[in-house]
Amino acid sequence: MSISVRQATLGDYQALCALFAELDAFHCRARPDFFRPFDGPARTWEQVGKWLAGPDSTVLVAEDGADVIGLSLLLPRPPSPFAGAVRRKVVVLDNLVVRADRRDRKTGEKLVVASMEWARGQGASHVELGVHAVNRHALRFYERLGFSVSVQWMSRAA
Repeated sequence: MSISVRQATLGDYQALCALFAELDAFHCRARPDFFRPFDGPARTWEQVGKWLAGPDSTVLVAEDGADVIGLSLLLPRPPSPFAGAVRRKVVVLDNLVVRADRRDRKTGEKLVVASMEWARGQGASHVELGVHAVNRHALRFYERLGFSVSVQWMSRAA
C-alpha cells in the first residue's frame, strides 16, 4: 500500500491516542526528569476537537490503507511581544510520531512535507519545532529535512 497524508477527524481519536501514547512513553523513558506517566489519554476528545476546528491548528495523519500510522500536530505560535522582533507568522510542529512498527518507510518525511504545505497555506513564514537533546534520531531526521538550530535552550536543576 502507499502512504497518504490527510487532515485528521474526530473519528481518528482512538488511533491518535495510541500514537500520542507511544510518543509519551518514549519521552517518559528518555526524560524521566521532565515527563511522567499518567493514566488515560493525555489529549482529551475536546482538546483534539479544538485542534481540528482550527483555523490556526490541525492534526495531520499518515495512513497506509485504512490504518493510521503517524501524525503531526500543528499549532500557532503567538507573535513575539518584543518590539525589536521581526514580525513572523510561525506554525509549531508540536508533535510528530510514526508508529514504531511502521518507521523507515518515509512516513515521517511525508508528514513533514504535508505539514509544511499546510503551514504555507495558513500564510506562515516559518515552521518551528523542539527536540529534546537526548532524541538524536529526531535531531538527525529534522536536520536532513532542512531544519536547523535557531535557539538552544539549556537547563539545570536549581
